[in-house]
Amino acid sequence: LAMSYREKRAWIALLSYCAVFGGYFFFLWQAWSLDEAFGRELVIPLLAGAVVALVIAAVVLNVALALFSPKEATAPTDERETMIDLKAERIASYTLSTGVVCLVGALLMGVNGMAVAVFLLAGLVISELVKSAAQIAYFRRGA
Repeated sequence: LAMSYREKRAWIALLSYCAVFGGYFFFLWQAWSLDEAFGRELVIPLLAGAVVALVIAAVVLNVALALFSPKEATAPTDERETMIDLKAERIASYTLSTGVVCLVGALLMGVNGMAVAVFLLAGLVISELVKSAAQIAYFRRGA
């Protein structure tokens, strides 16, 4: 089954987020479980590195994709693709909103602010993964 250009871009986003932030959260989880200092001195440099890695991966992979299919890259978005983007964005926003409400509750119950910040980032990453997965599912089912 042939994939459209925009479905390929959704796969790039999904795999990039999984690789970069999968490594980021795994490393943080390891440091946390080893009872190392879990604070700004660990979280901020790791986050900066993850953001740089994500930007590099996204740029390189999207440029490569555009070079291999220049006609599709410059084609305007059709109604179906716009609808897929909107539906996926809606699902991702529900995911993010749920995470934010839960984390506000955690803050009110006295959970460590640094941990809540890390989980808030996790909520953002999860919502982006949900968005990409929803786009792929909608492209696959022909919505």
